Amino acid sequence: MKKSKGPLWPRFIKRFYGINGALDEYREQEVNRIGNKLFILLFLFEFISTALTFLLSTVWKKSAEFFLYCNAFFIIFILPMVLMTMLTNRDLQGPFEVPRDKLEIERQKAKKKGWLSGVVFTIFMLVFNMFSKWQEGENPFEILFNPLFLSILIFSGFIFGAVMGSMAASQLTLKRISTLFIRVLIF
Repeated sequence: MKKSKGPLWPRFIKRFYGINGALDEYREQEVNRIGNKLFILLFLFEFISTALTFLLSTVWKKSAEFFLYCNAFFIIFILPMVLMTMLTNRDLQGPFEVPRDKLEIERQKAKKKGWLSGVVFTIFMLVFNMFSKWQEGENPFEILFNPLFLSILIFSGFIFGAVMGSMAASQLTLKRISTLFIRVLIF
C-alpha cells in the first residue's frame, strides 16, 4: 500500500517554487509575498500590453504582432528569471541534504527527473506546434515528417532536460554531521 505524502497543495507549492525541505511558516510567508508581487506585476503587465495591442492593431498590424511576441517572451523567459532571482535572494531554495550513502542514488533520481521534464517539454512543444498548424488551416501531421523541425525539437528537448537535470543534481549536498556528535566522538 502506498503511503500518503501529505496534502496536495503544499506539495504543489514546494515543487513550483523549488523549495527543499519543510514548508515552514517563514517559507510560506515568503512564498505568499513573492506570489503576490508577481501576480500584481503580471496583472499590470497584461493590462497595459492588452491596451497597447488594441491601439497598435488599429493602425499597424505588424507592430501589434511584434508586440505580442515581445509579451510572450517576457512572460515565458523574463518573468521566470525574476522569480528565480527573488527566490534565491530570499534563501528559499536551499540545498537538499542527503546522507553520504544515498547521495549518488539521489543524484541519479534528480537527473532522471530532469530528463523526464525534457521529454514532457518536447511533447508539449510538438503538440503546441501541431495545434498552431491546425489553427492556420494546414495539415498538423506534416510536422512529423519535417526532419529540420524534428531535429530542432529533439535538440531543444535534450538541452532543456540536461539543464533541468543538472540543476536538480547540483542542489544535492552531503548531510553534515552535527557538532555535538563530533564532540562526543572526540571526548
